[in-house]
Amino acid sequence: MKKQENMPRIDMVGVGRRLEALRNALGLSRKAFSDSFGLDPSSYTKTVDGEKQLRSEAAYAIAEQWGVSMDYLFRGRLADLPEHLRESILKALNTGD
Repeated sequence: MKKQENMPRIDMVGVGRRLEALRNALGLSRKAFSDSFGLDPSSYTKTVDGEKQLRSEAAYAIAEQWGVSMDYLFRGRLADLPEHLRESILKALNTGD
């Protein structure tokens, strides 16, 4: 299999912002949120800060637990956000909370 070149890079800072927007919309502490999908709080902080990649297994667990899509987490696609979270997530993303 030939190595694919010029693959788009995942914006890990953007992933971190979207994780924090979701966490804030849910009203959870970092520990409670990271525990909900099996990531230790230290690794979560590094992920939020863009220092560590969000693993697909963790993203899948978040998507299943909280009803958001992996497209939201990795690409920022807002179309499929659950109605009960959409406004809070958008507010957090727009204000940088």
